[in-house]
Amino acid sequence: MKKILLAIVVMLLLFSLISIGHFSFFSKDYRAEVTNEIDTIELDLAGANATILTKNQDYVEAKLKGKGKVSLSKKDDTIEIEYDRRWYEFFNFGDRTELIITIPENYNRDLEFDVRSGNINFELSKDMELHEFKMDVRSGNIRIDSLQANKAELDVNSGNVNIKHVTGQLEIDVSSGNISIQVDDLIGDIDAEVSSGHIALDLPDDSDFTLSGEISSGNIHNRFPLNNEVREKNRLRGTHGTGQYNIDLEVSSGSIEIK
Repeated sequence: MKKILLAIVVMLLLFSLISIGHFSFFSKDYRAEVTNEIDTIELDLAGANATILTKNQDYVEAKLKGKGKVSLSKKDDTIEIEYDRRWYEFFNFGDRTELIITIPENYNRDLEFDVRSGNINFELSKDMELHEFKMDVRSGNIRIDSLQANKAELDVNSGNVNIKHVTGQLEIDVSSGNISIQVDDLIGDIDAEVSSGHIALDLPDDSDFTLSGEISSGNIHNRFPLNNEVREKNRLRGTHGTGQYNIDLEVSSGSIEIK
C-alpha cells in the first residue's frame, strides 16, 4: 500500500514538473470579428480562472497565459470559445494560468455561458444590454458585476453564483448550490425553482409583483409586506405594490429568500 501511495505521489510530482516546464509566460491570442450576422457568442470553460470583459472593439478575443487549450470557432451565426485543461495540469503547484476574454461593449444579442469548474468573473459594461443571457454552471464560483438582458436563464447544478445590478426577466433553476441576485429594477417576471440549495433575491423596495410560492420541503422567506396574503405550510401567495410582475417560486428542498 505504501509503495502504491509513493508511486502516485511521484507521478503527480512528475506531471507537475512537466506542466511547469511547459508553462508559457507569453500570452496566446485568439480573435474573431463580430459582424452583423453574429447572433450568439458561446463560452464553454472547464477548469478556468477567467475574466470576461467588455471593450470598445468589433471582435471577440481570448488571451491565455499559462496552461490549457483554447479553441475559437466561427460558424454561421455563432462564435464559440472553448477552454479546457488536461487533468494532470491541475497539479501544477504555483499555477498562474489566466484567461481573459473580451467582447464588444455594444454587443446586444445572445451570450451563452457554460462552466464545468473554475473561478469566473464577469466585468460587463453597465451600458451593455443583451437580448438573452444563458448560464449553465456545473461547478465553480461565478461573479457577475452587471447583467442587463431582456431575458436571463440561470441554471446552477453545483457551485456559487453572485450576480449584481440585474434587470430583465429571470428564469432560475438550482439543483444544488447557491445563487445570489441583486435586482436594480424589477421590469420582468421571475421564475425560480430550487431542488436543493439556496436562492437569494434582493429586490428594490418599490417593486411591483404578484408572488406565488409552492413548497414541498424547504422554506420561502419573504421580507416584503403582501396584500391579500395567503401563507400556509406548502404555499405562499400575495401582492406587493401594483402586482405588475409575476414571481413564481417552487421549492422541492432547500430555500428561497426574497429580501
